[in-house]
Amino acid sequence: MRSKESERFAARIRALKDRAEISFEELARRTGVSSSSLHRYCSGTKIPTGYGAVHTFGKACGASNEELRELHRLWALADASRSSLTAPGEGATNVAAHEEAAPSPASDADTLVSSHRRRRLALGTAAVTALTVAAAVVTVSLNSTDGPDASVVSGSGVTAHLRVFNIEERCRKRSDRAPGCSIGLAIDPRLNYDAKNVVSHRVWHDDVLNADCILYDGDEVTDEIGTKSTRWYRVRLDDVPRGHAWLSGIRTRGNPALPACAP
Repeated sequence: MRSKESERFAARIRALKDRAEISFEELARRTGVSSSSLHRYCSGTKIPTGYGAVHTFGKACGASNEELRELHRLWALADASRSSLTAPGEGATNVAAHEEAAPSPASDADTLVSSHRRRRLALGTAAVTALTVAAAVVTVSLNSTDGPDASVVSGSGVTAHLRVFNIEERCRKRSDRAPGCSIGLAIDPRLNYDAKNVVSHRVWHDDVLNADCILYDGDEVTDEIGTKSTRWYRVRLDDVPRGHAWLSGIRTRGNPALPACAP
């Protein structure tokens, strides 16, 4: 089932390809994405699981910075609509497929926090919750001292591996765990993301974390090149008081299929 958002996204990337007058075979060579996957992206039958492949596609077709920002917006809306139609247990393992390997986006995502998307994500959360209840007996945690995720849908056993990504190339190249290249995990994803709102546990590029849900409307975080995100992943940790912390969506290139964290 295709959403209007996925059709708009497919129409935009088809238009970029047609304007560039480039074949699928040449696009595959330039992007490192298989031609069959590119066919599915342009037909709207598949949405890339990460923005990296989309950004590489746009650059290969000669998209301007403004066009890349618009492409990012359309992909984010299509991705959110896909998430609302995906059962929580589907693709629980790392779904960052090999064809998605590509540079991190160099565009902003200001429009991700628009009221239109907030309404769409609210509907998506309701759909995911309904599917979870139909699939298994769900235990809802109602601990009022547990921050914004006090009623996170739990008990489904759904987790996914999430790989940390540092946009700074100098940090990606280091083999040691230099303090200056570490990344903080938030205590509360809806509060200002600063030094007062991070747990003691630090992470570095390429670390693998265990995530169990996604929060779409947290504090907006901007990385070193201006990319913005309001998406946060709840990750499980053994050495912090609550047993979990939050990784910002700009600090990973993965996009695993996980339940939405209840508001």
